[in-house]
Amino acid sequence: MLNPLLADGRGVRAGVSPAYFRVLDRDGVFQVALMDSPEPILGVTVLEDLGVKVDPVTGKLEYSRPYGLVALCSHHPRRPA
Repeated sequence: MLNPLLADGRGVRAGVSPAYFRVLDRDGVFQVALMDSPEPILGVTVLEDLGVKVDPVTGKLEYSRPYGLVALCSHHPRRPA
C-alpha cells in the first residue's frame, strides 16, 4: 500500500500494480496506484519515460525524444540503479 499525496494536499491510501500503457506507437509497463477517482489520472512519469509530451498550445501528444533513450541510461532518476 502507498499513501500518495494528491495535488489538492489530501493523502489517500492506494494499492500498487504494474500496468501496460501504449501511447502513440510507444509502450511499456509502469507501476500504477490503484485508488478511487472520478476519472483515470495519467501522471507525467509514464509520458516522460515513453518520450512523449503534451504540446501546451495544441494539447496534443508529440514526441519529446527518440524512443528507447531511457534504456541506454545507466541510472534513471526515479528508479534505483
